[in-house]
Amino acid sequence: ICNTVYRRIPLRGVCTKCGGNLTLTVHERSIKKYLEISKMLTEKYNLPDYACQRIKLVEKSIESLFTNDKVKVTKLSDFF
Repeated sequence: ICNTVYRRIPLRGVCTKCGGNLTLTVHERSIKKYLEISKMLTEKYNLPDYACQRIKLVEKSIESLFTNDKVKVTKLSDFF
């Protein structure tokens, strides 16, 4: 609403000036392309389990960041 630009996203998840929702300016594809490369490198170079687990955690974090909880696609069969 107020178009305030943040270097770091406020922990509250809302604008500190107007209280409105934040608009992410990072596109999902620009982050996920590096995630795919990192997953490929862990397999290619047989990295330790710790590194693989960390990448999986990052992947889940990214998915939760770009998933809108308010908008869910439901099918008619979900109700029966």
